[in-house]
Amino acid sequence: MKDEQTKQFAYSFHAITDEKGFVLGTIVTPGNVHDSHLLQPLVEKVIEKVKKPIAVAADAAYKTPAITNFLLENQMLPVLPYTRPKTKDGFFRKNDYVYDEYYDCYLCLQGQVLKYTTTTKEGYRQYKSNAAIWTECPFLSKVYRE
Repeated sequence: MKDEQTKQFAYSFHAITDEKGFVLGTIVTPGNVHDSHLLQPLVEKVIEKVKKPIAVAADAAYKTPAITNFLLENQMLPVLPYTRPKTKDGFFRKNDYVYDEYYDCYLCLQGQVLKYTTTTKEGYRQYKSNAAIWTECPFLSKVYRE
């Protein structure tokens, strides 16, 4: 399966190259495996067989907090593209909320707390508020909910 809607035989070929374009490692996966799960094993292959790179450049599919964290913890510079926020038009963006670093939470425009709940498999931290409180929120139509 390529995705939930498309039933077909599909695969992805992932390759890592040096600055001159020489292939240093490859991995082939089923088409429904997200790209972001492959950068770390590819880099680990290169470290094992060649040497640790100084920097790792990748396209937006590989740009996740987990990958960035892996590269930084292993003293490799992540070179990743800028991506615009993916918030839909008419909805609040992440920077519309106030982050409280001490309590690791966000505050909405009404002053309600959005507590950390989980980290997704892509490495993104999710924050949620008490459902009983936000049902009365005057901005409810501008809040994106999954």
